[in-house]
Amino acid sequence: MAACSRAENESAGRRTPVAPPPVEVDVPKDLRIELTVDGVARPPIDAKTLSARAPDFRDEERRAWKLSTLVPELDRVGASVEARGKQGVSVRLERQAAPGALEPVLFLTRRGELVATMVDPAHPFPDYHGQGGRLRRPGDTMPHVSPVLALLVRSQP
Repeated sequence: MAACSRAENESAGRRTPVAPPPVEVDVPKDLRIELTVDGVARPPIDAKTLSARAPDFRDEERRAWKLSTLVPELDRVGASVEARGKQGVSVRLERQAAPGALEPVLFLTRRGELVATMVDPAHPFPDYHGQGGRLRRPGDTMPHVSPVLALLVRSQP
């Protein structure tokens, strides 16, 4: 018995490929990250605020701003920030005392998404593409939140 193919199965292989991201990505115009420091609301971090500051880390495709640059109260050992995303998801990022410790950042991806995460200041943009799979390398295991909707900063441990 011969089976007929369905139209949607035939067209699946003919989809237009997704274009690669642009080389230079702008901060999203509608960016608005609510900011609270030690329980007191502050003006939000928006596109104008972020675009006015030079990124602390940059390569040809990505940019990242230290959260301690954007919120000076975070520039203390033991200070922490809770980055909140959608549907109750959040991650707590803490400033460490060790030299070369990970830095909490807002990271602008090649796709124009802002991510709250930690980076190594000596190597903020490690390569993961093509290095996993059969070699059982895990890729990026650092917790992160995207999109970032709010930052709750505690300047004292």
